[in-house]
Amino acid sequence: MNPERPRKPVGSRTSGRKAFGRPHERAQGAGGDRSLGGTSWEKSADWYDRIIGERGSELYREVVIPRALDLLRPARGEQMLDIGCGQGVFSRAMAESGARVTGIDASRTLIQKARTYQGRTAIRYLDRDAASLGGLGEFDGISAILCLQNLEHLDKVCSATLSVLKPGGRMLWVLNHPAFRIPRQSAWGFEEDRKIQYRRIDAYSSTLSIPIVMHPGRADSESTVSIHRSLEELTRPAFASGLLLGGMEEWHSHKESQPGPRARAENRARKEFPLFMALLWRKV
Repeated sequence: MNPERPRKPVGSRTSGRKAFGRPHERAQGAGGDRSLGGTSWEKSADWYDRIIGERGSELYREVVIPRALDLLRPARGEQMLDIGCGQGVFSRAMAESGARVTGIDASRTLIQKARTYQGRTAIRYLDRDAASLGGLGEFDGISAILCLQNLEHLDKVCSATLSVLKPGGRMLWVLNHPAFRIPRQSAWGFEEDRKIQYRRIDAYSSTLSIPIVMHPGRADSESTVSIHRSLEELTRPAFASGLLLGGMEEWHSHKESQPGPRARAENRARKEFPLFMALLWRKV
């Protein structure tokens, strides 16, 4: 299934909404960190690894990794910390630039997977809570790639990362776009008379803890929890900790629809509604 192809249209602007849950919205984030609680991703770690693997999904390879590297710019010899590293896809990408990388995740299974994928450059992988970073040393840069939705105590995570970030250091957040990619509260629709693919948003301002069933239709399916925050709520703890916002980007899907009666509308919608948001923070 193509995770970025808009779902089957739901009819007119006023028609009912179909069940939500595309694969990238269920499982695009890395393993997640406890942030002072248990990670719901541990039970799904093996399944997640089969999907993402050593190199990451197509969206990782074509959009997330190159754009994130361009923003964060890890350099040879720099100390970099990858929070919620999962099986180390972005950790290895940073290490390829010559940076000295530490990857942490609360899922022991995903950390074990990361160690089996060790690349040409040695990476330190640790089972560690994102809100408890003492003893790791200081870092020139920190990445949090598609894991913020799994962090409950974001204020404590911001304080912890600030404590290990060197003065002048930077931290990159990449997340599913909080305005357009809200689990169970957003969906694609198609307006037949105007031939327009649109994005329906049913909630945005409320902070929501949303259970995500990993294997719909299976009675014994595990579930994870995705936390939706508005942009204001998301950035508040970072600003409160003293971090400065140095840049923001919105990233769109690279995909295009196969030729067909709705291909033009689908392609236009992809260019109008970004998949991801990237925020670059700096410590002064």
